[in-house]
Amino acid sequence: MTKRFILPVILLVNSVYAQTGFELKPGDTLKYSLKSDKPAWISVQSGDANLAISLFADGKKIKDQDDSRGIKSVERLHYTPEKGKKYELKIWAKSYLEKTKTAKVSVTEAKTLPTLNDQLSSDLFVEDLHTFRSIRERVNSGLYVYRSKKQIDSIYQVAEAEAKNCKTIFDFYKVIAKVTGFEGSCHNYTDLPNHASYYLTQKPEYLPITLKNIDGRLLQDSKEVDLPLGAEILSINGIPAKEMISRFAQYYFSDGFSMPYKETTGFERGMLDKFYIEFGTHKNYVIRYQWEGKTNEVSLPGISLENFKKLQESRHSLSFDKKMMAEKYSLSKEGEGVYRLSLRGFDFATGEKDPAYKKFGAFLDQMIDTLEKEKVGNLIIDLRGNTGGTGALYEKVFSYLTQRPFRDSQYAYTIFGEVPLEEKLVITPLFLANGVTDKNGLNAYLKSEYSDPAQGKHYWGNDRNPLILPNEKTFKGQLYLLADQSVASAASHLASLIKSYTNAIVIGKETVGGYYEHNGHFPLVFELPNTGIQTGFSIVHVIQDAQYLPDQKRGQGIVPHIEVHTTNQEFLDQTDGYLKKVLELIKNKK
Repeated sequence: MTKRFILPVILLVNSVYAQTGFELKPGDTLKYSLKSDKPAWISVQSGDANLAISLFADGKKIKDQDDSRGIKSVERLHYTPEKGKKYELKIWAKSYLEKTKTAKVSVTEAKTLPTLNDQLSSDLFVEDLHTFRSIRERVNSGLYVYRSKKQIDSIYQVAEAEAKNCKTIFDFYKVIAKVTGFEGSCHNYTDLPNHASYYLTQKPEYLPITLKNIDGRLLQDSKEVDLPLGAEILSINGIPAKEMISRFAQYYFSDGFSMPYKETTGFERGMLDKFYIEFGTHKNYVIRYQWEGKTNEVSLPGISLENFKKLQESRHSLSFDKKMMAEKYSLSKEGEGVYRLSLRGFDFATGEKDPAYKKFGAFLDQMIDTLEKEKVGNLIIDLRGNTGGTGALYEKVFSYLTQRPFRDSQYAYTIFGEVPLEEKLVITPLFLANGVTDKNGLNAYLKSEYSDPAQGKHYWGNDRNPLILPNEKTFKGQLYLLADQSVASAASHLASLIKSYTNAIVIGKETVGGYYEHNGHFPLVFELPNTGIQTGFSIVHVIQDAQYLPDQKRGQGIVPHIEVHTTNQEFLDQTDGYLKKVLELIKNKK
């Protein structure tokens, strides 16, 4: 349902148009016609909801934006109107606070934009840390899976001492991100209420290059800048590359103790915010780098945030990533007797009743018919970039690859029957999409799914975890599994089954998702009262249906039999080193 609210616009003395008084109900969308005929900053915020926005020009969408997760967060963007065009903003809520019936929304257009205030007293930071720990202890079934109570107590002692010395929300965010990552779950997240750039300077003080972590080497990833593409960055403003990798990794989370994802992802996803939280903005950047066997140094001025965004959105490595992720699933012939099944995500269907699920099943049937007809002996399962999704989809895939019955898990459980600390619970878009608008609906869902209480745990009902039989036709040739550090959740669960119960040779990098167990199934999100920081995690601890393997230690992701390392030339040429490796392996076995 879309609603239009027409309210009087007040022109302020400093050329700011302010629109107030909107009321936004769950499921509704606001439409706001922009008033400024000159370049302006648009700010949209609510104390009751986490908002997302879209900008339209003459009915054509220009941009979607959802920078922040938190209630009380701000969405803001800069636009330059063209004469004669009509600009409109659409505003909707991604989530609402518990018990909120409507959300009040304000829209402001302004010539200039100040940074957000990030100052709080140390007492408020400590209070939020105590709330954070209470949430984990009462709700998170994964808290003591990889860490003992003594270890958890120890890290919180350190965190409390650090929180007492915090001056800004960035200081506190650094503290709490470390604690979040220490638990060991790739489904954990803790994030600022507003995008980090909103707290940072509007001056041109941002890094004038982009970076890519290739096997522990930071390579320059931008074309048309004053450093050679592919040059190895040794240090920036005196901070060595290894230290940058290590400090950046603290903001990204993995199952158990897996490191590849944590060390690489920030350079692809966090350069617009977390890089500057950790290393700050600067008027000049002194960059030491290695190129063609020689060490060089250059001093470059900082650039504007908008120009850095453009650099990040046009970086050299992105073209290969976009090409690889273009289709959610596909089957391709890679050589005589060799096919590749590419699975880039399991989020294209919600479950077995979804028409997209039936379409996928038909695709897999056709795949098996093709492999059988052509007498294919080698099948590559390519999971790279697959961060997971619906369990029913990965189960469907595995039923075509195995001759043995299997289950989603040996068992799974929560540590509560009704959600505690409901006053801090955030009703997320996932809940809203499933008709859950308050804690009562959530508790009813939990009771239906985790209905077997025993010894302080609430177990997933047996009827929800049935035995899954192999498909009538299954592939019986040689399997090869391509996996990288991004493989998580349902995708790493599939990788675990493939490695555990088939003849697959696993090639690539250790996955971020665990081999033996993980926290998954159902995410909850809570908000800290003083900072507005939101923290979330999956509440169900899952013991996977995976057998013990000597090369798989507890706390690891799926470890490859053959690790792939990318050369500088492969980076420059954007060569698919993973596919190259598996095809060489198949060729040498003939």
